[in-house]
Amino acid sequence: MKPVFAKILDGKTNDIYSLKVVDAPYFSTEFHFHEECQLTYTLESEGRRMVGDSIENFGSDELIFIGSNLPHVWHNSNQYFKAADSQPHARSVSIFIHPDKILDVFREPDNIQRIKNFFQLAKRGMKFGNELKTQLKELMLKVASQTEEIGRLIAVLEILNLLCSAKDYELLTSPGYTNNYQLKDNDRMDKILKYVFDNFNQEILLSTAAEMTNMNKQAFCRYFKKRTQKTFVAFVNEVRIGHACKLMAQSDQQISELAYSCGFNNLSNFNKFFKLAKGVTPKEYKKMLVVG
Repeated sequence: MKPVFAKILDGKTNDIYSLKVVDAPYFSTEFHFHEECQLTYTLESEGRRMVGDSIENFGSDELIFIGSNLPHVWHNSNQYFKAADSQPHARSVSIFIHPDKILDVFREPDNIQRIKNFFQLAKRGMKFGNELKTQLKELMLKVASQTEEIGRLIAVLEILNLLCSAKDYELLTSPGYTNNYQLKDNDRMDKILKYVFDNFNQEILLSTAAEMTNMNKQAFCRYFKKRTQKTFVAFVNEVRIGHACKLMAQSDQQISELAYSCGFNNLSNFNKFFKLAKGVTPKEYKKMLVVG
């Protein structure tokens, strides 16, 4: 899946922010990145979210901040694309903020450094805790509902102030992550990520993935690892483990049944890769959910 370089505020030289409201059967974006930072509140939807080298399930009432030039995509579960009517649904509000234009507004050294530090941290992607999320989503919905531009701008600046003071957050990408995607890349990665996200519960062959990108297996492995900073096998297993965690939280399915439904061909492999990804065994993880 190639991360497309998107120009959000292109041609709007005086705008420091942009608003996007999605109300559709499913999210239809490609894996992409852009100079603008992006704050997205998902009101309704579920699927898999990829931010840099982070792959996680996402659901309704989630707030994520994407830093400048950080590749990302929200990919809905299969049922969203197969639905004959308006259910299930995908609804979100996003605010795009251009870091350079914001820094031009605040010229005092102390203010600039505080905002610079936040934008630098945000290059790893951020997921916010409940208290801050409640404050931010109220302001975001206020921006979306405001009819006067001055009211919107005031709310955006309030959002920025909260973001720069944030202490309750989780960083999404690993500390050493860097964006190795280039604009000249074709749609190879786009095809592969969609293929894995849609078929992880079935057998996924390295040879098939390589053929989809018109590469031999060795070249594909090098290409994939350079861009995602993980092997193709590790990537597929990470997607499967994420789905397993979701199933554990939602059902009392036996771990052996759960492993096969996530695409693992035997319980031993499932236990091994689960512990590598989560640091605990599936049984221990399930107990933690009950306690929580």
